[in-house]
Amino acid sequence: MPMSNARKKANRKWDEQNRDRYWPCCLRFPAADKQVIVARAASLGVPVSEYIRSLVYQDLTDSA
Repeated sequence: MPMSNARKKANRKWDEQNRDRYWPCCLRFPAADKQVIVARAASLGVPVSEYIRSLVYQDLTDSA
């Protein structure tokens, strides 16, 4: 089902209001790692992005 114009407008509005709150960070992993990473995130019940963020934050607190 295609996205409605109202939804597109709402998404654009949210993006504009929250642009400074987030830093987009593109990561690349070997394709062979995808299944392992996705499965681990699923086993923890979190999205892949949250799983990766938690690993970064854990490293930051461990090194402090």
